[in-house]
Amino acid sequence: MATDRDTAEQAPAGPGAGDGATAAPEGELARRSANGFEVFGQSLAATGPSIAIAGTVAVIYLTAGRGTIWSYVLATVVVVLVGYSIAQFARRTAAAGSLYSYTASGLGRGAAFAGGWGLVFGYAIMAGACLAGSALYFGAFLAKFGANAESRPWQLALLVVFLVLTVAVPVRGVRISTRVAVTLELASLVAIGVLLIALFVHHGAHFDLSQFKATGASTTGIALGSVLAVGAFCGFESSASLGIEARSPHRAIPRAVLLTVLAAGLLYIIAAYGEVLGFGSAASLAQSSTPLNSLSATAGVGWLAYFLDLAVAISAAACVSASLNAAARGVYSLGREGILPASFGRSHSRFKTPHVALFVLAPVVGGVPFVMVAYGTSPLAIFGYLGTIAAFGYLLAYVLVSIAVPFFLARRKVLTPLPVIVSVLATGAIGYVVYKTLVPVPAGPYNMFPYIFLAWVLIGLAWYLALKLRNPARAAQLGTLQELETADLESRIAAELTTPETESSPS
Repeated sequence: MATDRDTAEQAPAGPGAGDGATAAPEGELARRSANGFEVFGQSLAATGPSIAIAGTVAVIYLTAGRGTIWSYVLATVVVVLVGYSIAQFARRTAAAGSLYSYTASGLGRGAAFAGGWGLVFGYAIMAGACLAGSALYFGAFLAKFGANAESRPWQLALLVVFLVLTVAVPVRGVRISTRVAVTLELASLVAIGVLLIALFVHHGAHFDLSQFKATGASTTGIALGSVLAVGAFCGFESSASLGIEARSPHRAIPRAVLLTVLAAGLLYIIAAYGEVLGFGSAASLAQSSTPLNSLSATAGVGWLAYFLDLAVAISAAACVSASLNAAARGVYSLGREGILPASFGRSHSRFKTPHVALFVLAPVVGGVPFVMVAYGTSPLAIFGYLGTIAAFGYLLAYVLVSIAVPFFLARRKVLTPLPVIVSVLATGAIGYVVYKTLVPVPAGPYNMFPYIFLAWVLIGLAWYLALKLRNPARAAQLGTLQELETADLESRIAAELTTPETESSPS
């Protein structure tokens, strides 16, 4: 019998000539509604390369110096290893639960819940970080026209406006939300691309060999820089949450995951080269609160600062919507499986989106940065704080799914040496990243962040343990939605492949 991957690749677009969508039963998500570009758009927007370029390159440069591009090279290799592990699941199974459903297939329910609980935390807190970023950069954009938009009242108002917009779009549907998100992200990348070209022209057509040789950089500095650079990729796996809604999930999701990693890695390396070339020294960089705007002045395109602020703001907004998309589907799956309240597993009667989960997450996403701004924390600091805390949620999910791969493939009797090697390398690399975020102990408040995340994980595990003791049958439902979704996908594809023959046969 053909595998689910094979049949997915052979399947036609499905009924409904216009969009290939299949009608979803009551309470479920819109089946097979998102095409390959939209699936890719989900991962790209959740990664948010524009805001990552604006915010992380400068920080890594202060650590790795002229070895910054090598920090990004190493980070890209690490994330490719994780992406390969995720692709092994995505090629063979489909789920809205994303990595926690994959983990359940390899390591069982307890590890799966820990990974899913951590990943939802990561998505939600990253959405809050990007919400603060969108208010910050849009405020800077308005300030150029004379508005006092960087003041606390303005920032609080912008947080509310962007929250409403970034929640409303995902509620309307995955197709419109991913299209809007990827359009905004690509527009912002164009503005950054113009700046990089201007920098290269300004400095002349020559290679900065000091960067390729990492002149003055230490191996330790480059390694520490790679730890920070891994955080810039967080969200690349979020297309895996569209297992129900992608038209050909076994083909589209692995491609989206790996393409996002490779594309983002290339963008980061080019951007890092340009920014290091433009600043020339860590001292000059340290004096700049808006690195891209400073570089535009250096390159003689100061007028571009208007577009850069707007570009980063819309990139951050796109990241909020995409992160909410992924987080909501994780909560939706846990609700459908009975682990969280059943109402969380409801979908919109018209749009077939997890609207209840979105509305549950929205107050957290907006409330955290709102309270922090109200108490006087700067939006830039909020972006750094929340982004750092969120990374722990992603890393937990990444390491668990990497460990789970060999067990999953072994059960399917398709295990080969390569996935085992990649699993070991990915697990070791993520372990190193986590270790370097803890040792040496960072300065406050960063030294508290691991404990905040640990408290979240312990609360979740206590919830799951209590559920397991009170209602073992309900707790055993964890991960079963993936099995039903995969079986349903296979049966629908098989029906589509045989329908033409049935219709052409004599009655």
